[in-house]
Amino acid sequence: MTPPHPVSAAGVPAGKGSEGIIRLGLRITDALISGVSVRSDGSYRMREVPVGADGISAAFDRLLAEFAGDADRPPGVQGPEADGEAVVSLTVDVSAVLRSGPEPVTVVRIAPRPPVDRAHELREGESSLSKARIVHVSGGHTNLGEELVPFDAAALRDIAANSRPGGRYVVTSVGSLVNSSHEIEAGRILLENAVPASVGYSHYFESGSFGTRERTAVINSSLIPVAESLATSLALAASVRLPHARLYAASNDGGCVPLTRLTVTPVHSMAAARAGELVGAAALSGIDSGRLAVVGSAGSFLGDMIDGVPAVRAKFQDAGGMLASKAAHVMPVPAVAPGRAPAYPVVAAPGYGEDLPGAHRAEVDLCALGAAVSPLAEWADRSVIIADADDIRQALSAAEARVRTRLVSFGASPSQVRIIDSRVVASTYQDPRVVSVRVRGVAGAVDDGLRGGERRAPHD
Repeated sequence: MTPPHPVSAAGVPAGKGSEGIIRLGLRITDALISGVSVRSDGSYRMREVPVGADGISAAFDRLLAEFAGDADRPPGVQGPEADGEAVVSLTVDVSAVLRSGPEPVTVVRIAPRPPVDRAHELREGESSLSKARIVHVSGGHTNLGEELVPFDAAALRDIAANSRPGGRYVVTSVGSLVNSSHEIEAGRILLENAVPASVGYSHYFESGSFGTRERTAVINSSLIPVAESLATSLALAASVRLPHARLYAASNDGGCVPLTRLTVTPVHSMAAARAGELVGAAALSGIDSGRLAVVGSAGSFLGDMIDGVPAVRAKFQDAGGMLASKAAHVMPVPAVAPGRAPAYPVVAAPGYGEDLPGAHRAEVDLCALGAAVSPLAEWADRSVIIADADDIRQALSAAEARVRTRLVSFGASPSQVRIIDSRVVASTYQDPRVVSVRVRGVAGAVDDGLRGGERRAPHD
């Protein structure tokens, strides 16, 4: 039994009370799908289903049948609904199965001139671009959005006309955070002449570093084929077993977004596991704000919770470099002197941290639990040109309005939306009139608590 505490919940319908609400969270790996259902009274249960030769979609369907209470129940019938309960949200963490597709990405790099040599082109040590086809087109803007050189549309049309249909493209341009017109024009030319499978843009990802934006866009594009397949198969299976539930994907910042976002920006879900474990551990520990350590499948780390959500950093680092995606800020766990207890709570996932004295030993998959109780989350992060304090206030107000509107469109009640961060950040090494407006919003009920539950071992 764990103490009552605030827990964030995504997707509670407007105008409906919390009684009878069930939220599901799933962690999907190549070998196992772990699921946790959380009821409005704080009780929860866990189920696990191995992934067999018939694949993730079939295992997902079997797990949903388990939560329905009867594997032989006719499709479309939910067991809990007979008791006046309803599954209102299903959140999946697919970070363990997101991987790059087989086809290389073509990068259309728009700049005043190409680099001096290949080493400069790839930025030494940058493995994510080593398989990419890079083409250079003249163009680009200054940090204030003024055109550096005219965009060479004719050159790109020739390149697109001679490209194989069905390719994936990433368009990245100097100065696109403030003026993305060259990127947009390049995308239009590719769509009209290259018959592409997809076109991505670097200005979708906020970072003062041209290289970081480009790398993020390239990795995002490479993940899209797998993300599209996953999202489609999961949505089809859920539509049979849970036709009225809203579907979400766990994100790197410890929140969740509509599952459809996974097919557009999968890079924002590729590091969701640590954030999910942190949220799940905080839920079990009753921590709304404070520091805690987690020992689980994503390793051992420290994290901070602030007002029910993880503290985040603007970028995170994977094996190859930095990515422009908000992610939970986690740190290595420092060594503790023998015989002394750590100065913060420690939560260990099942099968981990057996030798840690004083650790809370969870009996539930922390990542799946974190997915179940994660709040809806949305960001507005963009570079703008300001002249005075009034411009700053107007930019912040507009960004907050966009975040509130998007969260409501995700399924939240307007009364649930909270703006937990709203600030202006100076741009590094740029004109002082160019600033980044950053707003973070979350939505979800925060008035329930976990009371403990049951766990069932994997089965065939």
